[in-house]
Parts: sequence; C-alpha cells; structure tokens
Amino acid sequence: MAFRKRPSSVLDGDRVDDPTADADLAAIDDVLARAEEAEAEAAEAEAVASAARARARALRLRREAQAAVAEKARVEAPEATPVTTESVDSATVDDAETVETVETVDDNAGEQGQSDAAPVRRRIPRPRRVRWRALGVGFAAVATIALLALSALMVVHHRQAQAEQQRAAEFAAAARQGVVTLMSLNFSTAKDDVQRIIDNAAGQFKEDFEASAQDFTTVAERSKVITEANVNATAVQSMTDDSAVVLVAATSRITNETGAKQDPRTWRLIVDVVRDGDRIKMSKVEFAP
Repeated sequence: MAFRKRPSSVLDGDRVDDPTADADLAAIDDVLARAEEAEAEAAEAEAVASAARARARALRLRREAQAAVAEKARVEAPEATPVTTESVDSATVDDAETVETVETVDDNAGEQGQSDAAPVRRRIPRPRRVRWRALGVGFAAVATIALLALSALMVVHHRQAQAEQQRAAEFAAAARQGVVTLMSLNFSTAKDDVQRIIDNAAGQFKEDFEASAQDFTTVAERSKVITEANVNATAVQSMTDDSAVVLVAATSRITNETGAKQDPRTWRLIVDVVRDGDRIKMSKVEFAP
C-alpha cells in the first residue's frame, strides 16, 4: 500500500505560530517517509523473490531435461550383462558397460540454498575390449591365406619345373636320335641314310650337308662301309623354349663287307637342336676335345 504525504491545509496557516502543531506535522511527515521506505523495501523483496522463483523453475526444468536424456540413454543402451562368478573367472570379457553416477548441481541453486537436487544416473559406455577369440580367428584366417598363397606358388613352381624337365627331355631325345642317325650308315642303303640325316637337320647344318650329300653317298658305297653307333649319355647344357645345347657321349663301330672289325671308338659331341614346327632337329654338330 502506498502512503502519501498529507497535503497542506489552509488551517496550517492558522497554526503557524503554534509549536505543538509544528511538532505534530513533523511526526506525521516522518511516519509517511518511513512508510514510503518500507514500501520500496517490500517492492525490492518481491523482485528478489520473483528472481529466485525463476531460477528455481529453470533448475527444475534443467533437472527434468537431464533426467529425460538419461532415461533415453538407458533405454537405447544395451542392457549390461550380469556379472557372475563364472564370468569373472573367465579369461575373456564380453562387451561390458559401466554405469557411473553423475551429480549435477546448479551453481545458482547453491547460492539460493537449494542443494536438494537429486543425482542423475547416466550410463557411460566404456570402450569394448577385443575378444581373444576374435584375435585367434583373425590370426587363423591370415595364416590360412598365407598357406594358400604359398601352396599356389609351390604348385606354379612345380609345374614350371615339370615343364622344364619335359622340354629338356625332348631336346635330349632329339639330340640322341640325331647323333645315331648321323653316325649310323650302311653302304647298301646309303642314299636313304643320307636322306634321313637331311630330314633331321635344320639351318646351316642342313644346307651344308645337302651340298655334300652326293659325295658322301658315293664314298660310302665304294668303301662298302657299315657303321653302327650307340649313345651312352646325354646332358642339356643350356636351354630356351625353342632351342638347346646338348652334350652327347657316343660310341661307334665300323665294319666292312669282308668281315673286318675295328674296335669301338668313343665320341664326345656338342649338338645344337632347335624346334622346327612340330619336330626338334639338329642345327649344329661339333666334336668336343
């Protein structure tokens, strides 16, 4: 309630000279001043109370929001696995979550003496531990892949080795047959024997032998010579996909029509062979020292 100062009256003029009236007026003015001061203090107290109510309402709303967030996190988070004696004794710990209690206290509430805010329980997920079983499975998978890769490499290497062995055997067989054909001669079939040599030759060696084939046949027929040859050993010195150098150890025996026989002679030959179409032929023959 507002107090107003008493208005001056015309009667005051009649009592200007009265001391008692002046004292009464001073007392009334003092009372009115105190009333106005009390009214101002009451308005200030009301403003403070309104501010306190606003802070309390804000604190309550904050607690409700935090409680709602905590409840949502609790509902969405997976339920924690109950801990038993067996799970504690086990070496592996499955995905675990720990629940920590977080107390939220507003500073303004502490200033206003409202420290009765309830603690908010919130689930804080801890980092998941890697399972030893998963590590074992991963290691087994890596080891399996490595073994498979190694097995594949071994298979490829084995197939390459087999292919090289087969190719070397083909070149060695061709060199063996070429030397036997070259060193085996019968005067009665000299033309056919010379033609077989030409058929098993290639390149420059074939051209050179064709040029001297007629003279070679004539000499063989006149001397009535018979030559038999045997190959004792062969070894591939070097090799490519279509050619090779083969070392050949051979033995020959020469007889004639009268029955004369010579002791066997041993030969060491260096034979070059090449692939000519679907056949392997001699391209060069040298006598090794």
